[in-house]
Amino acid sequence: MKERPKGLYLANAAIQLLHPEGAPSEQEHGWTLAQAEGKVSHLSGTKPELLQAIAYLACQVHAYRSISNEDAALALTKIEAALDRYKEGRT
Repeated sequence: MKERPKGLYLANAAIQLLHPEGAPSEQEHGWTLAQAEGKVSHLSGTKPELLQAIAYLACQVHAYRSISNEDAALALTKIEAALDRYKEGRT
C-alpha cells in the first residue's frame, strides 16, 4: 500500500490537536488563533509538506461547507413539502 504524504499526517495531527472539545470551556467559539498556533507549534515539516497540509485543510473546509449547504437546502425542501401537505389537508 502506498504511504500517505507527510503533509496529510501534519494536517491530521493539527485536526486532532485542535479538536473543539479541547478548547477552554469558557471560550464560546473555541480556540483563539494564538492558542491554536501554540497547540500546533511543535509540528514541523518541509515547506512543501506544510503547503500540502494547508491545501488539504482548505479543501476539507470547502467540502464540509458544501455538504453543510446541501444538507440545509434538503432540510428546507423537506419543511416546504411538509407545509404543502399540511396546507393541502386543511383545504
